[in-house]
Amino acid sequence: MSNTRAWRSKKRTSKPNARQKRNGLFLDAHPWCQRCSLHPAQEAHHELPLGHPARYDWRFIKALCVPCHIDVHRHAGGGVVVINPGP
Repeated sequence: MSNTRAWRSKKRTSKPNARQKRNGLFLDAHPWCQRCSLHPAQEAHHELPLGHPARYDWRFIKALCVPCHIDVHRHAGGGVVVINPGP
């Protein structure tokens, strides 16, 4: 569900689910974008597709800033829907 309009516009809850906890821990450990190293990391990118047995292995997750995450999906051929998150 990454990079879809519904995911980006979804309000964050005070009770995160397991995915949000796991990605949050990873982002806490990697505060800067691992692609450009210029911006704070805000999103966890899984390099393996859904259903792959090693998808959630830390070796295959990258901490990325929003522009780099969008760029990765754009070059991967996936349809990326970007909405302005506002101020």
